Amino acid sequence: MGEVKIPDAGGNSITLVEVDGHFFPRIPNEENPIDVIKGIRDITIREDDVFVCAYPKCGTHWVWEMARLLLSEDTDTVINKEKFMIEFLRNDVLEKMPSPRILNTHCLVEQLPRGVFEKKCKIIYILRNPKDMAVSFFHHHTKLIPCYEYHGKWENYLPLLMDGKVDYGSFYTYLKDWAAIGQTHPDVPILTLVYEDLKEDPLAGIRKLAKFLNAEKSEEFYLKVKQLTSFNKMKENKGKFYAAEDGSPVMYRKGEVGDWKNYFTVAQNEAFDRLYKENMAGCDINFRYSSK
Repeated sequence: MGEVKIPDAGGNSITLVEVDGHFFPRIPNEENPIDVIKGIRDITIREDDVFVCAYPKCGTHWVWEMARLLLSEDTDTVINKEKFMIEFLRNDVLEKMPSPRILNTHCLVEQLPRGVFEKKCKIIYILRNPKDMAVSFFHHHTKLIPCYEYHGKWENYLPLLMDGKVDYGSFYTYLKDWAAIGQTHPDVPILTLVYEDLKEDPLAGIRKLAKFLNAEKSEEFYLKVKQLTSFNKMKENKGKFYAAEDGSPVMYRKGEVGDWKNYFTVAQNEAFDRLYKENMAGCDINFRYSSK
């Protein structure tokens, strides 16, 4: 338990934190990050808490901001969603936050605070095709040098990801875990949003989200939310929060559907498809890998 270095085939290593057999990101200069992670299950939960959940690089920032705007109606303040991420915050910090809290996490269902299920909190779950996710995660890991200390190449990174040797572990495990939540926790209200659908028609997604949150607004306000949560606007407003060594925003790179085609070789794509089919047998999720 503690800081670990996971080597890739090219001799580069990615630095992570291991807690109870699970990998998490290392947060530089953070005191007792292991204690924070081990305390997640016991976080004090309120009935009006809303959770935004997704595997990394699947649109958490985007959807969190949509939810924040709809619930707060505050279109002027610029807030970093990491300030509401339960993996990084002690319970005493969370308890000082006003309601309704829009919390977010990349944790598995089994790792969520117990109170989420006891109080039947609303959960917004986001899906994104795993090939675009993989490319985005690669850039995330290679740009956030202070966190991951990773300088590997794409061809050596992809096997690490497919083997689950990244923060938050195997995306196969994550997808299957969340796909089963309807059976494991049938009384918890969950809205599933799909990244590719949101890209194609963000207004439809915003309306659906507003209805789920009981925060329906005017069409004019929905258009404002669409404008404020566009990729370019969020990059402009929030790109400063996490920058690479060259100054480029880490969390806002392209946000496109189908960028994976610029990275995957034919052989890599075939290997990815084969492993996905093997690992996801019995879990039917139909992803869209290109724009319509």
